[in-house]
Amino acid sequence: MAKAKRKLLKDGIKVKQMKCSHGDLAVILFSIRPENIGRIVRVKEYIGQFDEGETFQFRGMPCRCAVSDHYWWIGADDITIMYGPAPQAYIADSWLEPIRPEDLDNHSQETQDLERAA
Repeated sequence: MAKAKRKLLKDGIKVKQMKCSHGDLAVILFSIRPENIGRIVRVKEYIGQFDEGETFQFRGMPCRCAVSDHYWWIGADDITIMYGPAPQAYIADSWLEPIRPEDLDNHSQETQDLERAA
């Protein structure tokens, strides 16, 4: 079986691959608070993998998982949580899209190619 097609298993349970890494900048793609969508955040700390509906405490904050996923602690100046504005929050990995320098370089090259073709 090809390496790319292998399922990652941990104790017989499929383990989901993460999109983000510690320290990444990322865009919020989905949020329970619509005003957070599109915000740029810093991926600060890995919390763990949890199932939908599972609850946990992190840094004194009660957290409830909306989806089964890996969860991150994120930071930004303008995040909105259920208690109002906050500099930090928790979020599912699949709800983030990492922004990496190589992605920006590829986008810049594609833009230049399109401008030359026009």
